[in-house]
Amino acid sequence: MLKIGTTYLYTIMKYGYPPKPEDDFRAFEEIAGMGFRFLEMEGLGPEHAENVWQNKERYKKALADAGIHVHNFCIVNPDLVSLDKAKRQKAYDSFKRFSEIGAELEAETFHLASYTPPVIFEGRAPYQLDGGEYEFADQVSLHIPDGFNWQQVWETLVESSVFCADVAAQYGKTILMEPRVGEIICSVDSMIRLLDDAGRPNLKANFDTGHFAAQRENINLALMKLEGRFANIHIADNDGATVDHLPVGDGVIDWAEFFRLLKKMDYNGYIGLDLGKTDLERNLVRSKEFIYRVAEAAGCEVVG
Repeated sequence: MLKIGTTYLYTIMKYGYPPKPEDDFRAFEEIAGMGFRFLEMEGLGPEHAENVWQNKERYKKALADAGIHVHNFCIVNPDLVSLDKAKRQKAYDSFKRFSEIGAELEAETFHLASYTPPVIFEGRAPYQLDGGEYEFADQVSLHIPDGFNWQQVWETLVESSVFCADVAAQYGKTILMEPRVGEIICSVDSMIRLLDDAGRPNLKANFDTGHFAAQRENINLALMKLEGRFANIHIADNDGATVDHLPVGDGVIDWAEFFRLLKKMDYNGYIGLDLGKTDLERNLVRSKEFIYRVAEAAGCEVVG
């Protein structure tokens, strides 16, 4: 059975990056008001994660009152892949501590990102935790610093992913890697390489239709390449020209084939709507309605 929910991008787009606890609580009510029961939560950097930690009982009560289940918890900390060992160790310690939040929220999965490599951006880098507007990696100019070593960057990501997977395993959890345009893991093949090199059975892909399509992957071929190796889906459409996360059905992705393949694979996990900010509430609801129609036509059972 497919379970449709919404990702934390709703809260980010509505209340800023990162939001305050009070913003989270308002978002829970709004998400429930749109008819959603499943949500992905995030600890957006050490400060936001600490706020969630300090207010975890309030979070649990607010989620229960709204009738929302957090199925995936993401700890966002770019220092997890820092080439500075001291910074990375501090991030590891933080990851261990904040993993307890995901466990207390009874999330089935934890979540990682690979972050941008250590390059020099002209202007603001994408996905920054600086209180500014959330920006996808669209038209980015960058310089490669002297001494840049891709193999070192890759080996650090593999080490970090193994560490986080082993922490998640202590809680009996699967951990997911998020692909994002402009980051170390951006394509299907880079995802496959990471899963192979890390060699942890509880490390899986988060299949992200919006980012993979923006990376010019064929979504349905990508799905087959990652068959059996993904454990969550972020769903958005794409126009084939930008990184914009469009309402499902408004872009170029062949959704009938997508859901036919999910049915063939017997995928029974979560699908999180991961849309951009324009007319957000309306687009979430109509995307959910579109998914119901197309998924059920493919023979999939859907809830949410």
